[in-house]
Amino acid sequence: MPRTPTPAGPLGADGSARARPGGARRRREPADRRRELLDAAARHADEHGLDALTPAAVAARSGASKALVFHYFASTAGLRRAVALEAVAELEAATVAPDDRPLVERPALAVASYLDAVEARRLVWQDLWRGVLAEDDATQEALARVRDSLVARLTSTVSATTTDALPTTPRLRLLAAGWVALVENVTAAWLGGGDLSRADIESLVLASAVVLVPELPEPARGAVLAIARANSPAAG
Repeated sequence: MPRTPTPAGPLGADGSARARPGGARRRREPADRRRELLDAAARHADEHGLDALTPAAVAARSGASKALVFHYFASTAGLRRAVALEAVAELEAATVAPDDRPLVERPALAVASYLDAVEARRLVWQDLWRGVLAEDDATQEALARVRDSLVARLTSTVSATTTDALPTTPRLRLLAAGWVALVENVTAAWLGGGDLSRADIESLVLASAVVLVPELPEPARGAVLAIARANSPAAG
């Protein structure tokens, strides 16, 4: 989803708004100062990737001092983590299908929203999938949650009861992890310049869920199988 930056002027070295001609300098609340810096960091990452994001780049972009960026984010890794966690939160929120849509439509809606979110921040997601912040526990925990959510939304949301959690087994968890890795690799390759259309990718992701079918209980098994078949080349 497109980002809406917080409107604000350049920051002074102490984080206050720089004085405009004829006016006094206005101090910002710490949360506002951090938000402005994070918005600048997100824009830089969206344009150049997470791997190119540094406190110096954010300072130059926002008009703040590098010391102020370190004050709020502690390190380059901390700055990149903050941007990554927001991207993950945006992705997780985007894949929640509206409650008023029929159950059978929700997996396709979740996949479409997933692709919307990663397209909007493609360089950030390509870097995350490439392993930037692979050693950062907070980022990896957030990614694990959103991966689990994607599996749940493709399976339990098509079952007859939406309030019951999908039963999991070691076999299903392993298959689900493999399926998510497949989806991420396919999406990353497509974002990097694949030949398939957006519609083709949506169908491919939905069809690939067939690998989960052997370990799913009913009614999720039948529903996911029907979705996979509907999106396979033979169905076209």
